[in-house]
Amino acid sequence: MGVTVFFVISGFLITNLLLTEELKNNSINIKAFYIRRAFRIIPVYALYIAFILVWRNFETFGLTKNNLIHVLTFTVNFDKYKDWFLGHFWSLSVEEQFYLFWPALLLIFRKHLKIVLAVLITYSCLARVIVHKFPEFEMISLSPFFIYSDAIFIGAFCGILFFENPDLFKHKIFNSWLAKMLALCLFLLFVYTTEHGRLALISLPFGNLIISLSILFLIAGYIFPSDKIAYKFLNNKIIVHIGVLSYSIYIWQQFFFIGELHGFWRTFPFNIGVIYVVSLGSYYLWERPFLKLKKHFSANKLQPQA
Repeated sequence: MGVTVFFVISGFLITNLLLTEELKNNSINIKAFYIRRAFRIIPVYALYIAFILVWRNFETFGLTKNNLIHVLTFTVNFDKYKDWFLGHFWSLSVEEQFYLFWPALLLIFRKHLKIVLAVLITYSCLARVIVHKFPEFEMISLSPFFIYSDAIFIGAFCGILFFENPDLFKHKIFNSWLAKMLALCLFLLFVYTTEHGRLALISLPFGNLIISLSILFLIAGYIFPSDKIAYKFLNNKIIVHIGVLSYSIYIWQQFFFIGELHGFWRTFPFNIGVIYVVSLGSYYLWERPFLKLKKHFSANKLQPQA
């Protein structure tokens, strides 16, 4: 569910940032967009892969050439035989595949983006049925991407709505505790039904859609600064600090949960502390220098001068 939350937020932010860039510069610099993404994603990604390749000299695990090909091409979600230490990159692969085509779609179908997103969301629901009924069509239907992607597309749809009319999210319904409780109940209900195969006629095609919409509704209530307890909590220095490290934590955490070698660094709760320390070092010693380079390709830096 953490991945679904991330997908919703990512679709929202990326779309809103691209539209804002277009508004400021009268264009979207796709090359610069990919350079910024590369500086953010690849350095620690490559560092972790290199670490795992070295570590397999000390610990035996089933890493294959095919696994590495999928990892290096950001297609881990299409890998049927994932290795544990690199298998969590399936979600990053879905994200990267979204990055691959979304800026181009945004430019080509600028006036019809909502229709395009509605079609993509509909196909995501259909893809889940296809892969369930006809698993042999999994690759042809691109189900390894589409069964998860409606969360990103819903975030992107919201990003468009927020860009066009931010006041829409100031509506009283987003402050209604009754509406928030309903969204939370729907979220919990369909998390349960999708994981346990219940209410399949609804949960199979639409479960992830309903979960994503529930997440989006709960997030929408805290977009604008306020005195709400939840807003203050989400903007607490500790939470913000964890948010800054979240990508590093995502990259490194898999190594510290399962393996043939056992030690305190793979024993709960000590492994949580070790993950934090490793992620902290990774971010400040390795990732930040690349993030400074990323700033040179920001939308503001690339804005044409009069």
